[in-house]
Order: sequence, then structure tokens, then C-alpha cells
Amino acid sequence: MKLATKLLGGLAAGALALSGAAPAGAATLYPTPTPTPTDCHGALLTMEPNRNLGAVFLSGGKLRWEHTNWSSPVPFDATYLTQLGGYGDETFGKFTYFGTAADGTAKFYDERTDLQVDGSWKRSIDGPVTTIGNGWFQKSITTTYSGSVSGSTVVRGQQFVFRLTSGGELYRYTIDPHARTITGTVKVFGGGASITSIGSAPAVAINGKPVAVLMATLSTGELRQYLIPDATPTLWTHKTIRPAASNGWQNFTAITARKCDTKGQIVLGYIKQRLVAAYYDPTGLTANDKDISGGASSMPVMPEGIRVFG
Repeated sequence: MKLATKLLGGLAAGALALSGAAPAGAATLYPTPTPTPTDCHGALLTMEPNRNLGAVFLSGGKLRWEHTNWSSPVPFDATYLTQLGGYGDETFGKFTYFGTAADGTAKFYDERTDLQVDGSWKRSIDGPVTTIGNGWFQKSITTTYSGSVSGSTVVRGQQFVFRLTSGGELYRYTIDPHARTITGTVKVFGGGASITSIGSAPAVAINGKPVAVLMATLSTGELRQYLIPDATPTLWTHKTIRPAASNGWQNFTAITARKCDTKGQIVLGYIKQRLVAAYYDPTGLTANDKDISGGASSMPVMPEGIRVFG
């Protein structure tokens, strides 16, 4: 059995193949606004008004939206959703999702896909939906991986949920997708009312210790990174990637960043005008970054009512 553990913006690599979705060539391809190396990969999860899931993928320097017959409908009205991982082979796939619902609850569920004798795929919600907690109303939410440090590299291990409330308080929770639990609530900071969205970025090692990294867009137009140590999350720092009033970052409702395999980093996002945006930085995201470039892509406006999760 083949594991699908590499995540692309919260979406497991191999998810399309394991869930029997159409091949990449079936979707229209759109070049990124700034030429992007073919070894850059990323994804944004999408949910249509009928709760069918899809994903915007970046690969091969092109963007595409895969969404036709991609999954079973989400079993609740999701205000946030992420795929925690999955596994399978050529005939079977199983994926775990975590999300928050419009009624303020948080939920876990599994989706299963099975190859039928006629070559089609049967998709179904596998087992019960687990509901935990109340009061999960927020401005923005994301999940990140951090863990142990090997040399200068952070080896993915523990998974966290970061939640930004409407009042600008950032909370961190420890998530266990196998036990379907969320524990260890930590208030990282308050006073973040100007933050409009948060999203995950690759974790880093500082002084030999793992540090989670969040991308953040602000109402002033600033693009910012928050660095939050695993062991001491309240001792956070931040750096400005692009200054206030630059490139309209305040319009983002979803954002995520990923390292390219050999050089640089990409940022994918969704903006209020219902457009997908893509940025590339050949040297990695640094303070007062001058060489990050990109913007809204040529991908058509997304349908009214669609939700996009980073």
C-alpha cells in the first residue's frame, strides 16, 4: 500500500490519483503570473456551494482547477477545511479531513474511494463524523507541521491548528488526526485585529529548535510572517515580507507558502475578487523582500459562493 503523506498547501500529494479524479491534462492550464520553476508545487482546497470538493494545483509552472467528480460532498457546512493526509493504492484511497462548521463546531471525517469493476470510482464518507467543541468561529484558521530538527532541517512531526479570532487573538492547538482530538490550547498573542488572513509556510529551525511559520496578510496591505517556536509559542517574532500598501495583500482570504524542490518559494492565495493569485521568490521569503513577484493569475473568476481554503 502506498502512503500519500506529502502535503501541498494542506492537500496530500497523490490525492487525485488515489481518489480517481481526472488526470491533470483534463483541466485547463494557466501560466503563473511570474514564470515559476517546474519543481514548485502547491495547492488550495476548494468547496463549491453544493459542498463538492476540488483543488487549485500549481505544478509544472502552471495552475489548474480540478473539481469534476472529485469527492463526496462535505458532510457539513464547512467554514474551514483541510486534508490531514491519506493513504491508498491503485484501487483504494482513504483521506482524513478536519474542518470547522457554520454552527461553531469542529469536525473530523474520512473519505473513502474504491475502484469499481467498470473502471469508475465510488466515493463515500467512511465512518462517522466526529464533532468536538463549540465556539469555533474565527476570522482565519490554518494547520501547520513542525517537529524535530535534523541539522538545519525541520522534520515534519507534530501538527498544530492556529486560529485567528475576529478580535485578533491567535490561538494554537495540538491536533491528533488518529485520535481525532484537539488539545493543548495556547493563546499566542492578542491585538492582531489588523490581520485579515493566516496560512501555513514551511517550518524552520532556529538555534536548533523547530519553529512554526505563518503567513499573514494585514488590512494595511502588508505581507508578514510570524515565527512561533514549538516549545515556547508565546515568544513569537515577526518580519515584514512586503510593506504596507504593497500589491493589495489586504484582499487575500486564503494564503499558503511552500518551498520549491531546488530553489525558491511560492505563495498561493485567493483574493476577494474570486481570483487565484501566485507569487514566486527565487531566494526564499525574507524581510523587506524585493524579489518576490506575481499577482492575480489568468485563471477565470471562481464561481459565486465558492470557498477556498489555504
